[in-house]
Amino acid sequence: MVTDLNPFVYSRPVSPVDVIDREEEILRLLALAAGGHYVRLYGPRRYGKTSLLRKALQRAERSEGMVPVLVDLYGVLSLGDIAIRIERAYARLKGGIRRTIEGILQTSGLGLSLGAYGISVKLQLEPRTNPLPALHALLEVPLRLGERKGLRVLIAFDEFQDVLKVEDFDKLLRSHIQHHGEVASYVFCGSEPGMMRQLFDVKGRPLYGQAEPLRLGRLGDADVAPYIDKRFRRTKRSAGETVQPLLDAAAGHPQRAMLLAHRLWEEVPRGEEATFDQWSAALEQTKAQTAAEFEALWKRLQGNEQRALRAVALFPDGPYAARALGAVGLRKSSAHYAVGTLIERAELEAGAGRLTFVDPLLELWLRDVQAGLAT
Repeated sequence: MVTDLNPFVYSRPVSPVDVIDREEEILRLLALAAGGHYVRLYGPRRYGKTSLLRKALQRAERSEGMVPVLVDLYGVLSLGDIAIRIERAYARLKGGIRRTIEGILQTSGLGLSLGAYGISVKLQLEPRTNPLPALHALLEVPLRLGERKGLRVLIAFDEFQDVLKVEDFDKLLRSHIQHHGEVASYVFCGSEPGMMRQLFDVKGRPLYGQAEPLRLGRLGDADVAPYIDKRFRRTKRSAGETVQPLLDAAAGHPQRAMLLAHRLWEEVPRGEEATFDQWSAALEQTKAQTAAEFEALWKRLQGNEQRALRAVALFPDGPYAARALGAVGLRKSSAHYAVGTLIERAELEAGAGRLTFVDPLLELWLRDVQAGLAT
């Protein structure tokens, strides 16, 4: 039986107890939710939004008495997909609340169930079934639950930007939740800045101006360092002085920090302190692991987007300078347009008067590629 387990999780959302910091964001989210406000939680992919949602929902249940519901909308393409995801989210509840919601759904007469034979099975057996009535019933659950139990529901829609692929769902959703102020609070969580802005910042959209924005930023080194140190020590190791280069490489990116820590831990034998040689080996292992991901991303980019990223990587202090643009073969107007697109997709971010890579490992990969081209 394996007992010496790597304590750094990077390939899936972490449990609420393992979320690093984010206390300010959680308190703000809960305060807004308690007041019946909508919240738009946004940040780059792999910044720990799902983990934060789980921790906030757990606390909302324990300290505020809310009913926590997490709906994963990743990859939805139809109203039927959304109905299935909402039904599954309610099915994860337990105890008396689950039984009450099951009773609410059964009275609809639409074949909805939190057991094995819900709307997903119905749509599989009868593909031509119109999912709209079932979706209406599912969206009305908070209202019906409030009438029966007097409880507030906190519903978090994760990867909410994907509903743009489903025509008029935001209109349908707004038609229901506008009547839920006394019984439900909603969090709309998304990763694509451009798509989230399209849903909430474009006049004429059903949810225009309807949600308080809450941005998830980078983690501070002062929060990441003790987290790493504690888990090394708990497993009879020490990260020693290698913590600083790890923090520098991760640049506050939550998932990348955990990936680098995971690889470093693998290099250090039990009972020993990490060396800089082991850190170098861990970094090379990480680069090798992520290379295919970055190669695939690179192929999806337009030529000017590739040139803009290269300019930012090679000339971080002046990517729009004549020297930088000349080195990558890009006009200034084209560079501004390409950078705007990359910011919308959360590949780059602007702040403090400069452009930075959202993913620091992508920047390292680009520099390595450029160094290889130059040799």
